[in-house]
Amino acid sequence: MSRTVSGILNVYPEIVTKTPGLTEAQDVLDHLIGETERHSQDQRNTGAELTGLKNQARTALETSLRKICAAMAASATVSADPVFKSNRQKFLLTDSEIKRQRDMQLFGLSYSIYGNAAPYAAKLEPFATSEEVTELKEFADNFNQLIPRRQTQKSKSALSTKNLEDAVSQIDLLLYDTIDVLVKPWEFKESDFYNSYKNGRSIVNVASAKHKSVDPAPVSPPES
Repeated sequence: MSRTVSGILNVYPEIVTKTPGLTEAQDVLDHLIGETERHSQDQRNTGAELTGLKNQARTALETSLRKICAAMAASATVSADPVFKSNRQKFLLTDSEIKRQRDMQLFGLSYSIYGNAAPYAAKLEPFATSEEVTELKEFADNFNQLIPRRQTQKSKSALSTKNLEDAVSQIDLLLYDTIDVLVKPWEFKESDFYNSYKNGRSIVNVASAKHKSVDPAPVSPPES
């Protein structure tokens, strides 16, 4: 509705220009319309795409962690190194134990396992290669970067929802308290302009439907 009203004012520039305060009010209206468009776009971006990327990264990290844990446990079982053998138990993680880790817990666990595996990376074959050990750290770093980005986007979306509501409320107030008042005197002198304006005001904007609405005055027929 606000975009329609601004469009109608643009069609009658002479009347807008000679109406004290109406040009300035329209400038404010256009600014607020731009704000609603920006906040609406940010509101729709809830981080769903980032959530998908994070879930993919977590799956890759879990798989890598399972591979390295299995390789370390198997190598420790047959190793002659007493220190390596003594740490065998920490690598015997079940799939369910890995899956139920919270995001940051999974990241910390992955780094811990990598720290234990790195010194033995060249000795894990045929169970795992040194490149696969390195991949564990890479998968963990990638996963860690996606966690705060997702949370940041969710917070930004929530803030945009509030900002959008504020902008819509300001538009409603501007129309009701200022522009409607400035346009009213033209009801009889410039009936085409006035009726076009009131018809534009009667359009219900879904985005502001829950805000205060102004019932338009009955539309008078154009003077003959």
